[in-house]
Amino acid sequence: MNLTSLKSMKKSGKKITILTCYDASFARLLESIEVDAILVGDSLGMFIKGEANTHDVSLNDMIYHTKSVSRGAQSSFIISDLPIHTYETNDLAYKNALALIEAGAHMVKLEGGASLTSIVTHLKTKDIKVCGHIGYMPQSIKNMNSNEIQHALQKTLGTIIEDAKALEKSGADMLVLSSVPEDIAKHITQEISIPTIGFHSGGTCDGEVFILYDLLMNSNTSQDLYLDNTASSNKNTDIKNLLLEFIKNRS
Repeated sequence: MNLTSLKSMKKSGKKITILTCYDASFARLLESIEVDAILVGDSLGMFIKGEANTHDVSLNDMIYHTKSVSRGAQSSFIISDLPIHTYETNDLAYKNALALIEAGAHMVKLEGGASLTSIVTHLKTKDIKVCGHIGYMPQSIKNMNSNEIQHALQKTLGTIIEDAKALEKSGADMLVLSSVPEDIAKHITQEISIPTIGFHSGGTCDGEVFILYDLLMNSNTSQDLYLDNTASSNKNTDIKNLLLEFIKNRS
């Protein structure tokens, strides 16, 4: 799978499925089932490091886990998040994006709308593939309470269609729509030519991204983080009982 294949899936109407992954073992498993793409997300702050949010995830964290995933999934399309404060200028964004590419990523993802167009354009001139991320942006909500988060999201939704078009025009190759109302997500998907990937945004995008740990362990971590608590129909595997049964059989 590569970017050309993913863009062809949008044109043909075939849904794109992306799963998060942070280690070689799961990466090998996801590659074996031919998932369309793997996202090494800064959500590792919660799922791997046990933190409350993504704000303390470092570039070194992302490099480490991107290398791990790329070792396990050597032929999969890998997207890695640029963590907070790593793409504030063109030069900084390129330096850090290049580090993720050298670690094994094929594309980098960054959060923000039209204000990031110059950075996206700069990365594209350096042959870095870029995935945008608009809607609910976890990196932007540091020290906010729930009401402030809700207000920030509503403010973002006011310009989200213009942001999506601006990111596409500046050279973004893909776009994550996070916690976006389904009718707006559908409109954006119809208006732009690059694939849209929904997260808690209904089923009208060109594809969806799911957090692997949520699917496997009924984790509530991302539900604490994201405003839309829509449960996945796949959240039914009880690993705890599986492990308990394993231990019982060996006692």
